[in-house]
Amino acid sequence: MPAPCVAVVAVLIAFCLSGCTLPGTVRPSVKIGLVAPFEGRYRYIGYDVIYGARLAIREANASGGVAGYNVELVAYDDGADPESAEAQARKLAIDSDVLGVVGHFHERTAAALDTYAKAGLALVAPAVLEHNLTSGPATVFRMGPPADTLADALLNRVAALGEHRTALFTAGGPLGQALQRAAHRRGTQLGPIVQASDAGWLALLLEPEADVLICDADPVTAGEVAAELRNAGWQGTLVGGPDLTPADFAAVAAKSARAICATPWPLPEELTVGRDFASAYREVSNGVPPGRLALPAYEATWILIEALRRDLQRRAAPTREGVALALQDTERIGLLGTVTFDAGRSWGTAPIYPCEVLPPTSDS
Repeated sequence: MPAPCVAVVAVLIAFCLSGCTLPGTVRPSVKIGLVAPFEGRYRYIGYDVIYGARLAIREANASGGVAGYNVELVAYDDGADPESAEAQARKLAIDSDVLGVVGHFHERTAAALDTYAKAGLALVAPAVLEHNLTSGPATVFRMGPPADTLADALLNRVAALGEHRTALFTAGGPLGQALQRAAHRRGTQLGPIVQASDAGWLALLLEPEADVLICDADPVTAGEVAAELRNAGWQGTLVGGPDLTPADFAAVAAKSARAICATPWPLPEELTVGRDFASAYREVSNGVPPGRLALPAYEATWILIEALRRDLQRRAAPTREGVALALQDTERIGLLGTVTFDAGRSWGTAPIYPCEVLPPTSDS
């Protein structure tokens, strides 16, 4: 073979072995899905998380992609609705280029889990507290604590307030159920327990003169509860989980919005390491600041990227099965700390952040 030909062949082999692409060629692509509510009552979630996911994808591609693959983001709106969540999961399942999904961001969307399992498609759920989330399909991973862990943190905050009578207003979700289990386990008196569907719920809460109320309801309902209680003259302390942190709660509750909370999702500016993230996020979002779910979405996307990389270390091309398998052993040292999944496929050591919600100011 002539010397020039040998040189060309050598260059081609070098490129193949290094996973690089020749000048002028296009890198092959893989896709990561994102499912969140972009319309309806919970649309603030979707527009918080999508820019976090986009930022992670942008950073990965800017650094050369994943072992020669370009990463694309495919986003779908589930409206925090079970039927829509299942429909969007089916769309992702039939797209063979989608190798992992970040979502969903509401408890009601757990109906989609079987669809992911049947497709062998890994789902990283940063914001679902449901205790049984990871007890079923082996492809589902919770990037955060289960409801029981958060319930204990909330009861610790209540205990720090001193002697009091504590009531619970619950919408029947996983956190409300976990609070009742935790109170029973700890021998803590929790009552009355009032359901959001109870007729005359306001009188039921006011009658025992509880001085602490834990509220497990969506942001709008929680805001209505706070406003009604304050208007009725209640002067106690309102305590809640992540649903009391969105702007919707403060907007509805208005001057009654003051509450103490516990959440797995900090605002980036609350973390020293989050300041650069907030700046980079604003570049992607055209100046919109990141909310509490922006960092979890960013880190969850990076976790899938890391799993892709681990899978490609084992085989020539990534597969859904390989990504789901790699997730179990993936360690992400990121802005939220060191994320690893335990035997129950949860990030059981995720930190819980105390926070305080204040009434909106007149210029907000």
